[in-house]
Amino acid sequence: MICTKDTEIAFAGVNLVLKSTPSALAPALRNQFASTALTSWLPEIQPAPSWIPLRISEGVTKIMPVLPEAILYPHLMQSICQRITENTLVEWEKKPYELTGVEVDDQALHIIQVAISTTQPLPSTLGRAIHAQCFQWLAIADTALAAHLHQQDSLPITLAMRYSSSQKLHLRISLLQKELLAPLLWGLSTNLGGEITLAGIPCRLGKCIDILQASSFEQLARIPAQNVVELKFLSPTSFKQGRVIQPFPLPDLVFGSLLRRWNIFAPVELHFSPVEWNALISAFELKTYALKMAGGAEIGAEGWVRYRFLDPEKSRIATILAHFAEFAGVGRKTAMGMGQVVVRNS
Repeated sequence: MICTKDTEIAFAGVNLVLKSTPSALAPALRNQFASTALTSWLPEIQPAPSWIPLRISEGVTKIMPVLPEAILYPHLMQSICQRITENTLVEWEKKPYELTGVEVDDQALHIIQVAISTTQPLPSTLGRAIHAQCFQWLAIADTALAAHLHQQDSLPITLAMRYSSSQKLHLRISLLQKELLAPLLWGLSTNLGGEITLAGIPCRLGKCIDILQASSFEQLARIPAQNVVELKFLSPTSFKQGRVIQPFPLPDLVFGSLLRRWNIFAPVELHFSPVEWNALISAFELKTYALKMAGGAEIGAEGWVRYRFLDPEKSRIATILAHFAEFAGVGRKTAMGMGQVVVRNS
């Protein structure tokens, strides 16, 4: 496990849940309480939090106060609780809200998404540029952490790009350790709503983020077993097999690589013993694609494969690892956009 301190991280983040105050009611509330701009609501917290809005869902507004390290969040929570006892009327972007709740995120696994747009056509792949940009965001919070991660053979970060047009995409960043969410968002907050440069092209980030999925290793370990697992490979996927690169997602390559990554990042009590993956491939539909990168192209397979497991224990482990793959990716260069996977029959 990679940790910035020798202290167990209690949780990954905090969300403040806001309710819009009707204009007719706002003056009455202001007479009762003095409203405070949310960005000034916690003056005792140093460094001052960065405030990141989540995408509004079902009319609910959520704002994340972000600090550079997750170990600072217990003190942040104490301050939030104290402020709630004094006043729940706040302002966000010059609009009045009532603070109606606080959500604590203690999950280890996250997939976050942010929109990127530009006035110029984007190249078909931005893997290396996005990879470098994510490390820049981490370095803003903790240069030593970013340098340490850069040297790891198995990164707790995967990246995916979903293009909606030649000028718009959604960047998805998956994290396999809860202590990485705080420094990543701290760095990301410096560019939200502003410009970055990717592969020499000026790009603009959206003003908010979306947490698409959050889970834990314990939750994944409780998923009911399936003897048939169908995986959809969304981006070119390949594996190191001896001294060669294998683009076909054979069972032992897929689930063997996932098991190794699971045992690196999951709690020790949830580790799996080595498995002989004598699974059957009952159906598949795959095509090979060349993903352009600096120095050449990477060949990988996209499409779907249906795996069948005859042994109940192997079925159980494979089911868990398949759902883990949605966060971890599969195979090579998952931190540059390769090996993105979803479970089709979940």
